[in-house]
Amino acid sequence: MGGDGGKPRKRGRQVRVDLRRNRGKPARDKRSWTHGFRADEDATRDAASVESVRAKGELSRKRTVFLSDDAQTPIDSELLRRGTVLAVRGLVVEVDDGAAVWPCTVRRVLRSRLTQERQAITVGDRVMFLPARASGSREGVIEQVLPRQGALTRQYEDRVQVIAANVDQAVIVASADDPPLRPHLIDRFIVAAHKGDLRPVVVVNKLDLDRGGFAGQVLARYRAIGYTAVGASVPRGAGIDELRAVLAGKTSVIAGMSGVGKSSLLNAMEPGLRLRIGDISDTTGRGRHTTTTAELLRLSFGGYVVDTPGIRQFELAHIASSELEAYFIEFVERVPRCRIPGCTHLHEPGCAIIAATEAEEIDPERYASYVKMMTERLGAEKGRYG
Repeated sequence: MGGDGGKPRKRGRQVRVDLRRNRGKPARDKRSWTHGFRADEDATRDAASVESVRAKGELSRKRTVFLSDDAQTPIDSELLRRGTVLAVRGLVVEVDDGAAVWPCTVRRVLRSRLTQERQAITVGDRVMFLPARASGSREGVIEQVLPRQGALTRQYEDRVQVIAANVDQAVIVASADDPPLRPHLIDRFIVAAHKGDLRPVVVVNKLDLDRGGFAGQVLARYRAIGYTAVGASVPRGAGIDELRAVLAGKTSVIAGMSGVGKSSLLNAMEPGLRLRIGDISDTTGRGRHTTTTAELLRLSFGGYVVDTPGIRQFELAHIASSELEAYFIEFVERVPRCRIPGCTHLHEPGCAIIAATEAEEIDPERYASYVKMMTERLGAEKGRYG
């Protein structure tokens, strides 16, 4: 906080400031102003022929600077560089400016500003950073995070975690078994993808473990309502080429439970990545975290992918009960037919969604996912507002 007149100074903004004077006012010439004046010259003629130089305007006397968050010293905007965050490793953020990767720290106030987020900087963020002044140093300080376009987020305890930013699509990976297939978790990821303006893609991996055909039924469920749904098996080589086509030319985030085989799929599509893979825990039956840090990776066949650590639960973030229906695409055309305005589609008479579910026009499992999420949303809002 600071500024003229006691007004608060906006953080991280560009301003125009006066140019510094590189020297003081010149001393007066000690010689007489008449020195050298020749009486035989026409003083009037000379005065008329002297070039008149106008003073510089106000804009020309300014330069652009960037006001740092926690420093009173302005930063010349010409010194800042733009880059993309490749990975966040503890307090070190790896930033690619197109020519090199810079290990950066984050300006203290910027780091604490987003107090409701688990981390202020995430993979895929576009940032402005200030290189270190030391000659030959490849380190920097992040001064600003540029607005995000497309992000996958979740609620984690009492904060919102941005899993990846500036991505086009969310590739939601589940497994036919080991760990068990959980369609409700897929639905949660789909809702979060729509909320973040991402295109959801469903992948069911480990089709070689699909004994009863359940995985095939789940894939058919999502295809029927218009989603791209891919069945894959690394040992069989199934679905690998289809996934390459889905990822090519896009920036994607790969998300799903631990142990579903996200890294194995990426290695199969792009062997040069050589990502670590692991097994399912014998004691818990859950996947072990082999990917411990989200990382933005370049694909040789075009595009980028964010490989993320596996999760074991996924809570929705910043989604009101009133907007949940919009993220179930098979609901959208039917909602206007509901008899009661503001219908929650849980118990109201004349509800078009309930009627379509009873007529099997909406898959009962998808409707059950909606009911569970809607009940959670209403409960959370009741607890928040009393």
